[in-house]
This record gives sequence, structure tokens and C-alpha cells, in this order.
Amino acid sequence: MIGRLLQPNDSAGGQPLTLRARWVFPVVGPPLEQGMVEISDGWITAVHDRPGPCTHDLGNVAIIPGLVNAHTHLELSDVTVPLQPARPFTAWLRAVMGYRRSRASGSGDPAAAGQRSVIQGLTESTLNGTTSLGDIAGPGWQPLEMPSAQPRLVSFLELLGLAPEQAPVQLERAGKHLAAHGGAIRGLSPHAPYSVHPDLFRSLVDLAVTHRAPLAMHLAETQEELELLANGTGEFSRFLEELGVWRPDALPRGSRPLDYLRELARVENGLVVHGNYLAEDDIDFLAEQPNLSVVYCPRTHAYFGHEPHPWRRLIARRVNVAVGTDSRASNPDLSIWNELLWLRRLAPDFDPAALLELGSINGARALGLETSTGSVAPGKSADLAIVEFEPGNSGDPYAILFRPGNCITTAMSAGEWSRREAQSHADQVR
Repeated sequence: MIGRLLQPNDSAGGQPLTLRARWVFPVVGPPLEQGMVEISDGWITAVHDRPGPCTHDLGNVAIIPGLVNAHTHLELSDVTVPLQPARPFTAWLRAVMGYRRSRASGSGDPAAAGQRSVIQGLTESTLNGTTSLGDIAGPGWQPLEMPSAQPRLVSFLELLGLAPEQAPVQLERAGKHLAAHGGAIRGLSPHAPYSVHPDLFRSLVDLAVTHRAPLAMHLAETQEELELLANGTGEFSRFLEELGVWRPDALPRGSRPLDYLRELARVENGLVVHGNYLAEDDIDFLAEQPNLSVVYCPRTHAYFGHEPHPWRRLIARRVNVAVGTDSRASNPDLSIWNELLWLRRLAPDFDPAALLELGSINGARALGLETSTGSVAPGKSADLAIVEFEPGNSGDPYAILFRPGNCITTAMSAGEWSRREAQSHADQVR
């Protein structure tokens, strides 16, 4: 077992470490059979397939980059099964709101309950090979001190305010979030066109530009959103009326996602979350904006029964497409590896090398982390995931990698193994 070979924190304290695996997938180059990854002080110093001594031969496994979850809601990680009903979408939103209320009423300290859920989600993510996340953080978010290897976290503060009078409070919250230090990289998330006034959205973009902060927005997620933008009618207008926040003049008639994309293009790293119903001219615009990424959440997309996602058309136009899990309110788990395996089944003809990029370097690029993570290369942080192969596989390395029976057994963040391996070692010592 891999746990018998690894020592917790092998390279974090300055001791050089060399790992050998049946296959190493650098992402920035071809797979290396019997590849070696050399690590020192939490950084990768060399990647090669030359014979030589190694600290740990991991055996019949792959070393891949630590996976990147470009969009998730960790605050909902304590949801045990996806919430029902999935359709209509506003009914699911009501279920999410009801779940939050029930959790708050059942806990003496709702903020503490939310923090526990975030820690639960981070732990689950780490144990599934994720080493970087883009998290949508709700009110009361606080930096976390994890007891073991912690994923690299980009915290996008969620902001809502369809009424103009809500803008000053939301802008103050956003400014404080971006000005704070420690715990995570800070970004902003104006939630969606149906929940943020256009003037507030533009002001939040201005703030992100000033702070050089990333910005993420749920956009082109549902057809009902498009109807609200175009006509001010439909399911969303009724939903917002029930909440007492709808104003017929809040959104200019004839609005569309392209209006939001043009504003979003002003930030250094803009994330279009979901993008399920992007029109052709939206895609044309995205193809001209290398600072914009689309985050596709495959199993969440399937859960809601959306029309086929344009992810392959976007990639053909050289738009950066990353993968996210959304939340456990719409997904059975927070595993990016399971998202990739799901896509492998959905599109078996899709280039498997590009598939691995969706869950690694593309996500790092979306979050503005591509210089430090997302590939197995010298000078990058030692953020790795270990994929254990089914016995007896041979042939094309990518065909071996994406066999449905393979599983991620552990991850390393900045040279530090996940808690599961550290605990495994501790148990053996006892």
C-alpha cells in the first residue's frame, strides 16, 4: 500500500524527496514511464525518466498534478444528497434556502456550523486529490487553520443586492474582504444577473480591477435567467417577487449575458461559472478574451437536465475551460477526479490529454495560479495527486489513467501529504 511508503511531511521540512511512479503525467509534456519527481522544500526541482536512486517507488500508480476545483460552495459540504427538486431551478433555490434556515435553527451557532461544513468540504476535497479550489464564500467567512495539508484556496466573497440601496453595504463588505490578509487569496463573486443590480456589478468589477482580484459570476446558467434579462418576465421574476426583492426596473429590458461578459473582461481573471446557455456571439467574445474562463460543472449540469453544454465548442475556440463541482446540493461529492471520469464516459472521443488539463492547468489558469500549480514541472509547488491503477493494465498511458476502476489514494500540497497518509503512517508507528 502507498501509505506504507510515504512519510508525512517528507519534503516540507527541507529534506529532498524523489518519487517514482509507473507513469508521471506532467501535463506540460508527454507522460513519462517510470517517471521521477524530485521535490525539495515543497517545490518540484526536477521531472524526468532517467534511471537512478529514489526515496519512494510508489509502484503501479500515476503521479498527476494536484487537481483544481475552479468552482465550489464549501459552505454546503454537509449536504448528504443533492437537494430536491432539481427542476424548476427556482424550486431548487428554495430548497437551498430552506436547508440553510434549518441548519441555522438546529445549531446554537450558525456561523460555527458553516465553518464546520467548510472544513468538511476541504477535507473531502483533499482526500480526493484536489489541491486548489475556488470557493464561493458566504457571509461570516473566516480564514481557516486546517490541521494538515490544506488546499490552496481562492475565496470569492458572494455578494447580492438587486435593490440600489443595498449597494453601499455590499461594496463595504467587498472592500473589507479584499483588504484583509491571510487565510486565502481573495476574490469577489457578484452572485448572478438575477441577484445583483447592474450598477452594483459594475462597481464590484471596478473594485476587483483596483485590487487586481479575480472575479467569478454565475452566468448563462439557465434559460429562465435569459428570459428575465431579455423581458423581465418568467419564473425568476415570480421567484424574486415572492422574496420581496423584485423591481421591474432593476434590469434593463433586452439585457443578455454578453453585457456582463464585456464588464467581466476588465478584470485580470474573470470566471464565467456554468455558462450552460452561452450564445454564439458570447463564445465569439470569450474567444477574444484570454483573461476570461468558463467553469463547467459536468455532473451538476446533468443533475439539472440542461441542454448539452458548449464546452467542446469553447475549447475549439481556444477559450480556457476549467472544471468545478459546484456544491453537494447538486452533486454527490466534491471529487474533480470523478468529474473527469464522468466526462470520459460522456465524450470517449475527446482527447484524454486535454481532459486532464481541464482538471489541472486550466483550473489553475482560471484562478490565476498557473505560475505556481496545475502541472508537474520544475519551479512549481509540489501539488500532486496519486492515482492507483487497477491491476494488469497496459497500453496507452492515458487509456490506463482514465480506467473507471482507478482511484485517487492521496494528495500532496506544497510537499506535504494529506492527513490520510499522515494518519496511516502514525497508525503503523503505534
